Parts: sequence; structure tokens; C-alpha cells
Amino acid sequence: MPEEKKIFVSIYCKIFTDSFSEEMVNRRATGTEIYDFLMKDAGMAFDEEGHLIQGDCNLWYLGCNEKFGCLRVNDKILDWDFGESSFDRVESFVSLIYLERVFTDEQYRILLEKIKEGRLIDNMYDIPKYLIAKREGTPWVKTQRH
Repeated sequence: MPEEKKIFVSIYCKIFTDSFSEEMVNRRATGTEIYDFLMKDAGMAFDEEGHLIQGDCNLWYLGCNEKFGCLRVNDKILDWDFGESSFDRVESFVSLIYLERVFTDEQYRILLEKIKEGRLIDNMYDIPKYLIAKREGTPWVKTQRH
């Protein structure tokens, strides 16, 4: 079996008191490693009783955090400052990796679906409420930003 291609990536955003995983900061990784990281639970969504809610993937925090971050693929850098996070940027990042031929078609399709789902939330503080609504099968209404 041929070895999977690796590319240089850096995936980071500042949330809370530096709670976002630094597992993918400045490293060479395969498409599978990058995909697994983006889809992995960040472990930062809790209900009102303080119980962990499963399903808050790292990818969502990249698209709707309130602070700053950086996404890098080889020599292409997509960064943002306070209040400038965007799922458009995350989609560009995922597409750049796909164009490097390290994501499979299926991984790319699933990531685009997760980005689409993240756009429905569009506020990192609403991720727990969204996941609860999804789990309970109740309608989700995005919080209006001021």
C-alpha cells in the first residue's frame, strides 16, 4: 500500500483561554490526519448542567470563533483577526487541501456538508444549543447577531 501524501498545514484559532487543540499547528500531515482533526470533537460544548455534549467538531470553531486564527496549506495562509472568522475561509482552506489531492472525494464532500451545517450555527456560543436541538429533533433558529 503506498504511503499517503503529506502536506504542511497549520490549523489554529484562539477560543476561550486557548482551549483549541494545537495538534495541527505547523506540521506535515496526511489528508486522513487533517480530516480526522477537523471532524474530531473539540470537547467544548456543555449543557446548562455542565455535561459534555458530543458533536462539536473542530471545524466549526474555525468558522465562527470571536477571536483570531490561522489556516495554512503549504505557502498559502488564511488568517483573521477579532470578529473576522468565516466559513468562507474554512471552505477555501478545505478546497486548497482537496486540490493538493490529499482528501478523498468523500472526505471533501463530508467536510463541505459540515461547513454548511456550521453556517447554520454561525456563533460558537450557540454550538451547544444547536447540538441539543439536533439531538432532541427540535427546530434550530440561528441567533441574530447585533
